[in-house]
Amino acid sequence: MKKYFAIGMVFATFILGTSKMYAAGDGPRVFWAVPVDTNVLTPMYFSFDSNYGFDNSLIVPDAEFNTNIFALMYTRAISFGGNLGSISVIVPGAKVEARVGNLPRFQGESSGLGDITVMGVMSLMGAPAYSKEEFASYTPETIVDLLIAVTAPTGEYDTDKSINLSSNRWSIRVGAPIMHFFSAGPGNSTSLEVEPSVTFFSENDDASLEQSPLYKLEAHVTHDFTMMFWGSVDAMYTAGGETTVHGIEKDNSQRSLGLGVSLGAFFSKTLGMTLSYGEIVSNNEHSQDGTMFRMTGKYLF
Repeated sequence: MKKYFAIGMVFATFILGTSKMYAAGDGPRVFWAVPVDTNVLTPMYFSFDSNYGFDNSLIVPDAEFNTNIFALMYTRAISFGGNLGSISVIVPGAKVEARVGNLPRFQGESSGLGDITVMGVMSLMGAPAYSKEEFASYTPETIVDLLIAVTAPTGEYDTDKSINLSSNRWSIRVGAPIMHFFSAGPGNSTSLEVEPSVTFFSENDDASLEQSPLYKLEAHVTHDFTMMFWGSVDAMYTAGGETTVHGIEKDNSQRSLGLGVSLGAFFSKTLGMTLSYGEIVSNNEHSQDGTMFRMTGKYLF
């Protein structure tokens, strides 16, 4: 029984997107434990219909953005002093189409590479750095992690363009994923997952733009339906992120609540997939609005 549960656990590897992907959250069962020395390739597709461009922390009221993101992430599970950890690198590409009313200055599209993110995750409690043999007998109860992610301004940016695929600034995200398992076993896993995080931004010098920290609280309740399929109910609350342009405070602090659902499947010991849909159900005029669809695959080696 524990052998099959370990096979299911191995698909729960660490996913992190760049700025636009933060709007979708990290997703359910993302920070579950895996054996040390596991390598994972994660192709991802995101589709957003929203009021923000590739940099989801900057809201454009009355705008209509259609964004399609294709990304590839590589993750390796490692040991941090006997505790489980991981290092991930993700490279995104995107196509963004946008319009704001009938203003020609804010209509058009852009495509190309976005900003690269590097993330480190370390377990603080509940997830030892087990080998694959040891992991087969591991039963999780409560896991607490530390997450640090750095996004670099490597994407395309042009001050003369109204639509850019780079935020043209650095950001550092610090989070604490917490997972509690009510049950753990083949086809019978149920978990509550909560992830508070805060993102800090450097200044975009070209636009004379500064932004206060952006706070997020993500939560999931997940459950196995069968040995193959599992699902979750998802939620994310966002607050903060007020901007200052040319030294003038814009008084545009965000406050929004998004809800969604996810469905995951295990096809084999090395292949898995997750589908998610979400939308903003409550927000102020300065916050994210719209819908999101996400599809992620996983290949282990």
